[in-house]
Amino acid sequence: MHTCKHCSTPVKSAAEDFCCRGCESVYQLIHDGGLGLFYDLKADDTLAPLRERPFQQKDWSWLLESAISQSDQEVATLNLGLSGMSCMACVWLVETVAKKHNGVIETCADNTQGAFEVTYANKTCDLAALAEELHKLGYELLPKKLGKQAGTTDSLVVRLGICGALAMNTMAFTLPRYNGMETSEELSSLLTTITIASSTFTLVVGGSYFFKRAWSALRLGGIHMDLPISLGLILSYVGSLIGWATGHEDLFYFDFVAIFTFLMLLGKQLQISSLNRANSRFQTDTTIPEFYTTKDGTQVDTEDIPEDSIILIPPGTVVPVQSRLLSDVADLSLAWITGEPSSQLFRHTAAIPAGAVNQSAENIEVQTNLATSADDSISKLLATDSRQANNSNKQAQQKAIQIYLVIIIALGLIAGSAWYFTTKDWVKALQVLISIYVVSCPCGIGLALPLLDTRSSKHAHSFGIFPLTARFWEQLTHIGKVVFDKTGTLTLDKPELVDSAVLLELSQQHQEILFTLTRSSLHPLSRSLFSKLIKTGVTSSSIIGQVSEIPGQGCELTLTDGTMYRLGRPKQAFEGDALHCQLSRNTEIIADFYYAEAARSEAAEAIDQLQKQLKSPCMILSGDASDRVARLANNLHIQEYIGDMLPDDKKQQIEHLEKQQRVLYLGDGVNDLPALQAASLSGAPFANINMLTADVDFLFTDETMSFLPKMVQISRQRRRRKLNLISYTIIYNLTVLAVCTMGLMSPLYAAIIMPVSSLISIAIVSKKFGQ
Repeated sequence: MHTCKHCSTPVKSAAEDFCCRGCESVYQLIHDGGLGLFYDLKADDTLAPLRERPFQQKDWSWLLESAISQSDQEVATLNLGLSGMSCMACVWLVETVAKKHNGVIETCADNTQGAFEVTYANKTCDLAALAEELHKLGYELLPKKLGKQAGTTDSLVVRLGICGALAMNTMAFTLPRYNGMETSEELSSLLTTITIASSTFTLVVGGSYFFKRAWSALRLGGIHMDLPISLGLILSYVGSLIGWATGHEDLFYFDFVAIFTFLMLLGKQLQISSLNRANSRFQTDTTIPEFYTTKDGTQVDTEDIPEDSIILIPPGTVVPVQSRLLSDVADLSLAWITGEPSSQLFRHTAAIPAGAVNQSAENIEVQTNLATSADDSISKLLATDSRQANNSNKQAQQKAIQIYLVIIIALGLIAGSAWYFTTKDWVKALQVLISIYVVSCPCGIGLALPLLDTRSSKHAHSFGIFPLTARFWEQLTHIGKVVFDKTGTLTLDKPELVDSAVLLELSQQHQEILFTLTRSSLHPLSRSLFSKLIKTGVTSSSIIGQVSEIPGQGCELTLTDGTMYRLGRPKQAFEGDALHCQLSRNTEIIADFYYAEAARSEAAEAIDQLQKQLKSPCMILSGDASDRVARLANNLHIQEYIGDMLPDDKKQQIEHLEKQQRVLYLGDGVNDLPALQAASLSGAPFANINMLTADVDFLFTDETMSFLPKMVQISRQRRRRKLNLISYTIIYNLTVLAVCTMGLMSPLYAAIIMPVSSLISIAIVSKKFGQ
């Protein structure tokens, strides 16, 4: 398989070094700047494809305004957000580039929170130039940090470090006893005291992580893997205290408590770190901000905007509640609501639905008809609990753990009682009971399953698949049907130019003029042209002139000699011209551009393979017109489809399908959220703008749909490894339980068997994935 030299996502053939012009440009900039160490640090980590992002024009006026409040200081500091960082290589690149910039004194980038702190000299540092330099490398400065990603727990990292040190300390002071080393009574007492203290601190610091989670689940009527882990730790620690108090070293399992706690925390951290890295790849400035600015400059929280408030909607930002337009005119996209790729023109006093996105080049002013509350449509769409695990899967897992606990607890009590009544030796009976609980703890599974998911995800990254939730792989195993949204999911996220030859036939000057006209526009037709220009090699412009945008009409560029170029709707436009625009010079028409919705390349072949792998055929649910849905479904060999659907209609259909089998739903916008969250598993295509990632289980960067059959293959390979792990665990438990029941399991043997078993479990799941 061939991958992009910059981001490591798949490319179609060995002849292609890069997946897009954006990655090619950044790769060249990095090497030209002598920063090739970035790729050594990145290794085989997969980044998000850059596409046309580095070439887009950004307005950094907000950054300069942020610096004004500190303009009287010789040295100032700004705390900002920074999107695009996904690994330590990114942090190194950002900080290295920033520190080379004139006037920058100190920087600190944090990829886990999307934060960037810069200390600079006011008189010599050009902040806008710094922002532009980072932007050309694929990193975008934002007014505030993006926030901690889901699953990030600083406390877990601290616990892991402390418990690792304490576990080594416990083992170090336990080894003399295992080796039979002769010690004085005072030294022996000291070593034992240090061992007990280290084990106790490990239990308090690390074990409490599992105790709290197990107790919270029990209070809610649930059982998960943290419960047997907690019981094993508590019973082995209490038994060890009894042995210490009575002077019976055969009951000392303090080293087990320390090592087991550390290994279980390590398994948790592996899982969380993998998911967090995947989430951080797609950090972006959200289309729905946390607050909006009123006409008088006051900031109000998005959830508490009052009725009749006059608020400003910046370019690319959503209207949060039903409103009335106060600006003269606005170009708005309703793609999140209707699924239509084109935009609509709204005039003064027109009613604007919640969820419309401002595609004008300037802020627009609206007056809210309602307060933002659970009653308005956009809040309903966003209020659904995100990424809830499927109940049937949770119940099956709880039942398995419950059966496991009952068997182990019963076996321990029976074996311990049998030894006591036959030998009258309570120490031996207690040792048998504790040893059963110690060696049967799910250490191997607790460490190996997170590692298996991490390895599965890393392999999936190379095919453009990025799992974002802990439940992704387990749920994928049980999926019987895949349901697609149409626009932006099965089709590209912007209309495709019908005839690329029209663009190629333009002179270089006209191509650069088009580049200048489209590089800062949010209109879907402009974005499509801009993307096509980038792919054909037009990545910069020497044209000097003023660009202005007239909502509903297009963009105009006036050159220094007075010549005016215009890209927009034809003067005599009619309803069928929604996907048609013209480039003109003064009154002369230079070129006509026609667009059409385009299915993702290779989608038909990929869906054919997918339908052979699954129990049920694929299906399309779309808000688009039924005849257009039918045409696309026919082209992609999909027999089941429904058009003209509202978000709640999609949700109801998914809920109906879920009664028969588990469903994977693929969608791309807020209008798909109810269906995404009703399905057992959900996914969305990655896009560089207006992409919300908090409500799906995975993202895909592959612009073809060829990742789908590959995802199923990886899932099946993972399932085989999991079954092998479970088989080994059963054999291991039967063997060691027999040894324990016969009274032959000493603390020394338990201390050896546990890590050896963990290593074997890790070896089982570490087998290389096939292509």
